[in-house]
Amino acid sequence: MKLSAKLITLLLLVCIHSLLFAQTSSESRSAHGYVTTNQVTKTITLHWNTTANTTAFRIYRRALNSTNWGTALATLDATTISYTDTDITTGNIYEYAIERETNTNDPFRSGNILGYSYISAGIETPAKHQRGTLWIFTTTLINDSLPNEISTLVADLVADGWDVHQEVIDTNTTVVDMKLLIKNKQSTIGCDAIYLLGHLPVPYSGVYCEDDEYLFPPDGHNETDPNSHCGAWPADVFYGDMEGTWTDNDSTSLAKRDENNNEIGDNKWDQHRIPGEVSIAVGRVDMSDLPLFGVGEVALTKRYLDKVHTYKIGNTELENKGVVENNFASFAEGFSSAALRDFHAICGQNAVVQEDVFAAARQKDYLFSYVCGAGSYSSCAGFGTSDSFTNNNMAAFNHLFGSFFGDWDIQNNLLRASLATERLGFNVIWSGRPKWVTHTLAIGESYTDVVKRSQNNVLDYDAGFYQNGAHIALLGDPSLRLYPLKPAKNIIAETNEIRDKTILRWEATDETDILGYYVYRSKKKTGKFKMLNTSPTTETTYTDNAPYDGTNHYMVRVAKKQETGSGSYINLSLGIPAEINDMKGEIAHKEEVKLSNTRLYPTVATTRISIDQGFPQNNSYLIMNIMGQVVSKGTLNEIITNVAITQLSPGTYFVKTNDATLRFIKR
Repeated sequence: MKLSAKLITLLLLVCIHSLLFAQTSSESRSAHGYVTTNQVTKTITLHWNTTANTTAFRIYRRALNSTNWGTALATLDATTISYTDTDITTGNIYEYAIERETNTNDPFRSGNILGYSYISAGIETPAKHQRGTLWIFTTTLINDSLPNEISTLVADLVADGWDVHQEVIDTNTTVVDMKLLIKNKQSTIGCDAIYLLGHLPVPYSGVYCEDDEYLFPPDGHNETDPNSHCGAWPADVFYGDMEGTWTDNDSTSLAKRDENNNEIGDNKWDQHRIPGEVSIAVGRVDMSDLPLFGVGEVALTKRYLDKVHTYKIGNTELENKGVVENNFASFAEGFSSAALRDFHAICGQNAVVQEDVFAAARQKDYLFSYVCGAGSYSSCAGFGTSDSFTNNNMAAFNHLFGSFFGDWDIQNNLLRASLATERLGFNVIWSGRPKWVTHTLAIGESYTDVVKRSQNNVLDYDAGFYQNGAHIALLGDPSLRLYPLKPAKNIIAETNEIRDKTILRWEATDETDILGYYVYRSKKKTGKFKMLNTSPTTETTYTDNAPYDGTNHYMVRVAKKQETGSGSYINLSLGIPAEINDMKGEIAHKEEVKLSNTRLYPTVATTRISIDQGFPQNNSYLIMNIMGQVVSKGTLNEIITNVAITQLSPGTYFVKTNDATLRFIKR
């Protein structure tokens, strides 16, 4: 949605003068929608609330990921607060929109205010066994300081169905080199999600206040403000958009911070909106430059990784509700409307507690929270400051909205501080301009879906202003999802005398009312596990009659029917792993998974690199620069071949062999 200068001026004037409604704008702009299901009659019933200014409701339905809502299934009067859909197939996912029409004039568009609820619903929608390919990029500091915690992180991701790869990034790497590296990974191995761990290069984009279409930045502080927030904002989505053209041909120097100033050719981009479709979900965990906590980056990162691991294995008890603290209640945009609608869609009836978030969190550990209020880089009026997080938690998953919060690459930033708490604070988003789209969490999707759905949204879901903005970013683990289950325990892998069968045994989970267990096998420890049983077994033993030849990696996951505010889906725990070697399986199984034994070291080098093939074989190699040009080539006849690189200019290079593409940096 490209905003005209006139419309943005109106937007800011409305925010400054605070239009008042008998019904708060957040209530008017949302419907508290949730569903109940009946498996016997195969029906889905939508429920919602009404308000004093409501005149009618319209119900829409489409297939999930469709781009067209079509015509309304039904138009209902203002007193009707439910609708039953009888055209349902068990296992399918249906996406609904509930549209509230009001008699209150909308200052931002022709006509009256419309409110929405979005629900992705189904009856026992199938389990999601594989989630795609995820790359963890870490700084040398975090990689070298926290090897055990990173090993646990990798194991948890693999256990949740991710094919996981890792790369350590040199501190001198530019955002351009990072983007080229990611593009290479996506084209050669695959990349659906990126986990940025540590203080990795931060892209910036935008020339707010200099562009006639964007006279105001998303938080409204233009060049007339002493704390101007013009120029470029942090834009991690630059790493997730592989299709769009990002340019560096414009400039603005109106910001208070040098980081926001944007000059031609400085690798800060011009775009306010994402120029292409986002195909990679990016999440960032950066605990650097948070001195208020009194401990360093490594200790805070360890704290974060430890508490998220505890959550993923089902050991964090949470109240299945969201707390909403709306310090912008009189603003016409209704910033908290997305939280009101999505918290109900996820958690169900009576899902929202409207209260001071810190006060509520001292009584219970909540699943969600939303806070908005007038802000600075490290404070939110009516709520607190970054220092508040030294002895307070918010919820597990948090939405914060206010001025300057979105500039999270600054010392003691409020958003990043919310992740540094001791127990909760797993993910945080700046939701209000635009409002994020999170309802698919209710059907087992992870934040990777939420990120891409919110970033790619252009008038598909109601999200207010600055939709599809380059500033939309997730802080936290992008793989996180809701309702983790307690895994099974103590798995053992054994074999028969001739080693052509694997017998797995494990102890039952502590979860109750489970459907059973799924068993998986892989040739590779870090991902791409193949499901062996098409329906969950209720036994705690399983025999694999056709293992791979050689090493086999196994995994067992708990399956359970999960009820949410959007129906039910088959939820899976993390898998517990087992490994067995020297199996006498069929040779043909080796071809099911093509693995590369080739390694390259060191990855940051000055005079030479070593290419280790793992075993003697005749092979060849090409060395290419970041533009794809071949700068050197040769043959590999030994297990380890040393290759001189003194002739190369400093920069990033890729070594391509018959079975691998590897990266190094020449200093």
